[in-house]
Amino acid sequence: MDFESNALHSIVVTLTPTREASVRASMGRQTHAAFLKTVRESDESLAEVLHAPGMPIRPFTVSMLQGTPRARDGRLQLSPDETYWLRFTTLYEPIFERFMTRFLDGGGRPTVRLGRAVLLIKEILATPEGHGWAGYDSWSRLVQGAKPDDEIALEFSSPTAFGFGQKQWGKKVMVLPLPETVFGSLARSWNSLAPTPFQVDRKRLREYLDEHVVIKRIDDLRTQMLRFHRSYQIGFLGQITYGLMAGDETIRCQLNALADLAFYAGVGMKTTMGMGQCRRVTG
Repeated sequence: MDFESNALHSIVVTLTPTREASVRASMGRQTHAAFLKTVRESDESLAEVLHAPGMPIRPFTVSMLQGTPRARDGRLQLSPDETYWLRFTTLYEPIFERFMTRFLDGGGRPTVRLGRAVLLIKEILATPEGHGWAGYDSWSRLVQGAKPDDEIALEFSSPTAFGFGQKQWGKKVMVLPLPETVFGSLARSWNSLAPTPFQVDRKRLREYLDEHVVIKRIDDLRTQMLRFHRSYQIGFLGQITYGLMAGDETIRCQLNALADLAFYAGVGMKTTMGMGQCRRVTG
């Protein structure tokens, strides 16, 4: 396997509706379906694998529709005079290849359907020069480029929450950006998706998180309720700065690599339906 290949991609797709349309404000299910439909049109078997139930970590994420007006009564009013955007990330090279194949096959101007709304694709942006939420990387570059920085600032730009399984009284969900939940989620994604030589020792990492990582700063922390097709889900947004207080250079490098992974993997639950969009803040 080529660990140097750009296996991690973040793609921003700009869109214009074909006509006035009204869509759900929380359309994670529709954007999820739109992504799988695009993959299916170039590789049906891959789309079926990505949609299979029981997959613990799915190697892609999907955002909510961005650039929209404020919702009214849980609906968004879309205009053909405006441009909106969606973000898709992939953490497995064949997914990116199949996704892009659909748009490069010359089969007419592609569209995205969200519920009853049909949106024409204007641009596909895949580099940070094209859009601040677009980019690409590789597992080896995340590892080799990680520094033992003693502060990590993360911006949680869509509602983020952590699931802890089904209990007798219902599903246990936590809505707090604690170091052990945020980096624990990222470590789980890392070990599920990264090549074997790059795996991290989650037990040792958890011990460091418990003993030596603190929240140093909180900016604009708030909660937001999302209404999905058959349920509601609350999550937090805002910017959190974490302090890595003990001088274990190896663990610090691993935590910094995990922070960079957040841009592609997202954080927490329902990242394939718009939740947990996250990126590192520098400078």
